[in-house]
Amino acid sequence: MSAAKLARALVDRLSSRGYGAAEVLTKQGRTRRSELSAQGPVSVLTVESGWAVRAGGSDGSFFCCGTGVPPAGGSWPEPTGVPLRLPEPKDGPQGGGGSEPDVALMVEGEAKGLVAGIARELGRQLEGARLLRAVLDDGSSDTHLVSSQGISVSFRSRLATLYLEAVWRSNATTRTVLQLTEREASSFQPRALARRLADVLTVRAGHPGPERDRGEIVLGPVVGARLLAALTPLWVGPKAGARAATLADRQDRLGSSALNVVDDGRLSGGALAAPVDGEGLPTRRLVLVREGRFQQPLLDWRQAEPPRSRAVGCVRRPSWRDRPSLGLSHLFIEGDENLAASDLLAAVARGYYLLDTLGAVRLDFASDRFAVPVCGFSLAQGQARDTVARSWLCGGIGALLHGIRAAARDLSFVPAAGMVGAPTLLTNGLELRREL
Repeated sequence: MSAAKLARALVDRLSSRGYGAAEVLTKQGRTRRSELSAQGPVSVLTVESGWAVRAGGSDGSFFCCGTGVPPAGGSWPEPTGVPLRLPEPKDGPQGGGGSEPDVALMVEGEAKGLVAGIARELGRQLEGARLLRAVLDDGSSDTHLVSSQGISVSFRSRLATLYLEAVWRSNATTRTVLQLTEREASSFQPRALARRLADVLTVRAGHPGPERDRGEIVLGPVVGARLLAALTPLWVGPKAGARAATLADRQDRLGSSALNVVDDGRLSGGALAAPVDGEGLPTRRLVLVREGRFQQPLLDWRQAEPPRSRAVGCVRRPSWRDRPSLGLSHLFIEGDENLAASDLLAAVARGYYLLDTLGAVRLDFASDRFAVPVCGFSLAQGQARDTVARSWLCGGIGALLHGIRAAARDLSFVPAAGMVGAPTLLTNGLELRREL
């Protein structure tokens, strides 16, 4: 019997036992891990299948999961958890059909070749630079979800993650980590990744940043994305609107007219793109901020209050082991398709271009302040003049959002609690400090 038929049969049995709400998820997946370290290359293929059951009603519920296929019968835990409500089907994909073509995983030789190619290109780009460790995980999965409320969905997913750790001339202060996620491993380009690592390694080995300075600051996509991710409390959940209101100006703007924030669960080519969310509801694009004005936060079907706010399929379930929870999929700042990153750099008479973050963002909504360690270059007339090996980018959270003057078209994502992206951003009103 297929996984989908097993799930349907189990839902019917749970319903016949008096559970007013029942849901069964099954997932089968394969992952090839290819690793390069001081111990040499290693490649491992893992095959896994698992299931999860939620059932209950207004008096309580239980959650149960395990490997293999769901049990055909037997006893279930007492429904001592919180009351369970499950969504009704919405317009969107139902029934069978995958969202992703059945593309084979990289074979062992291809995966090892990709990792070795990055190491080789890094040495060519920057003499004395080397990879300390590289880990490539290339995976695919098939998911089936059936509920007593009439939801029945099946879809296929692909995901490839890459971890790179590099150093230049054994100088520990230059150690750089790069973590990336794509839909397919073939999307990783060794030369481009090596160039990105070489740029950061070169900066990390250079001169420290200014004691204290202001000016126009260009944020590279990685810096912008990590700041956006740190601001997730502004974008997700019922309390997000109240937080955003505290940062709005007298014209009720959360940010500048160049600020457009979107979450899109079915973003074309997105690493986490899927036709439905973790409860089987259709995903879609939702504008959270339009030209600096807050529209609404990301809300699921339980939290939305039409017509003031609309629900979207935004319940995430990374693994069959995970309980469903509200979360972003592809959150990003939308850029101007007519603006290249080079246009923003050329516009800076005196300022800085920040390539990467060197640690976590420190955020305090109560005092309206943020700080994050960064590295990059100083700029004069649009040209790089000196390195900024380590400095603190800091300022007000409101000043950051209101100070975005332009957003380029080079959107790039980083893995966070979901995928978070930003293009190159031109900002003002922020500060660089050597020490906090």
